[in-house]
Amino acid sequence: MATQMDATTLNLPASPPPRRGGRFPVVRLICLLVGILLVCLVLQQRAQWQSSGQTQDVVVRVGEAHYQISASQADTLALLSALRFSEGEEQAREIVNAHLEQSLAQLFADLARRLPAFADWYYSLGGEYSRLSMLVLEKVSLADEGYVARKAEELIFDAADFSGRLDILRYQADARLLRQAHATRDTWLTEMLALLEQDRMPVAPLPQSQPLALDELLDQLTGYGSPEFVARLSVSSAAAVGVAVGPMIWRAASRRATAASGRAVAARGAGRGAARAGTAAAGGATLCAPSGPGALACALVAGAAGWLATDWALLRLDEALNRDELLAALQQSLDEMEDEMTRSLMAAYDRVLTEQYGAMQTDIQRTFRPLQGKRDGQRD
Repeated sequence: MATQMDATTLNLPASPPPRRGGRFPVVRLICLLVGILLVCLVLQQRAQWQSSGQTQDVVVRVGEAHYQISASQADTLALLSALRFSEGEEQAREIVNAHLEQSLAQLFADLARRLPAFADWYYSLGGEYSRLSMLVLEKVSLADEGYVARKAEELIFDAADFSGRLDILRYQADARLLRQAHATRDTWLTEMLALLEQDRMPVAPLPQSQPLALDELLDQLTGYGSPEFVARLSVSSAAAVGVAVGPMIWRAASRRATAASGRAVAARGAGRGAARAGTAAAGGATLCAPSGPGALACALVAGAAGWLATDWALLRLDEALNRDELLAALQQSLDEMEDEMTRSLMAAYDRVLTEQYGAMQTDIQRTFRPLQGKRDGQRD
């Protein structure tokens, strides 16, 4: 009976269940660590996916103000900046070309009004004898060639202050370039601030490695619109063209123009000897025959008077036949010179504008290039 009593009857403690193994806690710990690592990797990869799909915002500085915009907005600023200064360049070119055309037209109209004064000198006895005297001096190498051209410059160009008015034309063109550069810069800044206003930051951000500094760009663009910069460009290209080309073209043109009356000059020279001799002899015989011993002096005076009268009559005939032709040839030369100077000055100022606004566009690209390079690096 005692042997049949079990442990329950005797209230003895139950035996523990048999153990299945001693590594169970270690395996659970390893699994837990692996799970944590996987979660960390997923979170990290998710952050990278989000950063690759979204571009970092850009902080723009204009003076003391800071603005936080997206990368697409920064691209818009770069595009609008390039377009604004491209439009400004075209507007400046139109303004300068209109000024050159109008100013040169007024200048050459004034020159044309002085052509009759040159013709009056050309068909005067003083002009005739001056040309003949200078021709003799040129033949013996005592005077430079081109006397008529130099006289034309004196009576037409110098009288109209040609060189001085060209300088005024350049100064006025420079002033228009300055005003247009300032207007383009001010319009650009107004547009930029209007686009940035809603993204202004209440306080300055922490220092960044490469902020988009539009205030520095503004200073650079202002430098290209300074009087010193514009004057240096125009003096080096436009002024030299305008001053040098005028006398050079006119000298060639006036020689060709005065050749139109060369046939009349030759005709006067061929018939002048016989006419003078006959006039002098007849005048001396008629006026001085009864003068006795003073007949020789009287004959010389009368002959000289007849000489001058003959030259005067021949000049009047030449003028009646050829003055209009001479004036037309001179006017044609002025028209050709005006066209040539207009093209030359426009080409010179075109180079000025290309260099001025090309430098502005270069600075615009340089300002936005670090941002573009950063985005390219993120895409790679």
